[in-house]
Amino acid sequence: MRPLKSVVHAPPWEVGGVKSLYTACEALDRLGCSRIAPFHEPQLATWFQHTCALYEGSYAPDLVVYPEIHQPQNVDAFQICFALGKYGDVSPQADLTVCRSHALTNWVAAQHPGMPTSLIRPGINRSVFEYDGRPKQDLICYMTRPHKHPETAALLRERYGDKVVEIVSCPEVEVAELLKSAKVFVCRGNDKEGSPRPPKEALVAGCVVVGLKSDLNADFHTDFGLRCDSVEELIERCGEALAMPVPTVGERSVVRDAEEEKRDWISLVGTLEVHALRKKGRKG
Repeated sequence: MRPLKSVVHAPPWEVGGVKSLYTACEALDRLGCSRIAPFHEPQLATWFQHTCALYEGSYAPDLVVYPEIHQPQNVDAFQICFALGKYGDVSPQADLTVCRSHALTNWVAAQHPGMPTSLIRPGINRSVFEYDGRPKQDLICYMTRPHKHPETAALLRERYGDKVVEIVSCPEVEVAELLKSAKVFVCRGNDKEGSPRPPKEALVAGCVVVGLKSDLNADFHTDFGLRCDSVEELIERCGEALAMPVPTVGERSVVRDAEEEKRDWISLVGTLEVHALRKKGRKG
């Protein structure tokens, strides 16, 4: 059977879902040829490490992958909607929806009860974030985003002053260095997220993760850290976290490596490849 040709639609924005799309592209490239078709900005992401190349229209894809926020129609290809979060309803044109968490799988099933879905748990690039044993500083890191409770950063700074480091629009390697030096990472999400990477990256980097129980739980594969019932408790327990030891190797090992995520994509698409090519043949 001939190699599979794929296109993954992904923006270059500095958000975690983009890493998942690029991971899928790297995995699919091992099955033949896979390229990134950027949308909104005609360029590749440069804020994290990857091996992806631009799609320049030189081939007709057998398979297309796209996020729920950008759902192009390509009737000649097998279509996978990669539901990264609840940022847009999944179109019924998809042949399959891939989800990053059980919460998203249930969300898709509520929209389209008959649509095939598959769960692929996200991993991170552990080689970038792995804690290297350096002395930890009394720092509390918080990723400030307009849609992810920026007021929490103000509350943290009011309580802990210059110990608070806000991470804003930083490249991946810089984020990794900050996390490996900091003692604490505060996690705040929103109800649209699928399975956020930052708390996983922070845990691997040796941070004590502090967050609300609504964010740190098994539904999002973030079942670790100091889980709080309220923002008030979260702010208070950051002081406790500053005095805690670095999470052990065993505690950090619950986070998957991106290579495991890629293997899941290869395994999944291996079961779909024949159907993808047949679908294209019927359309052609």
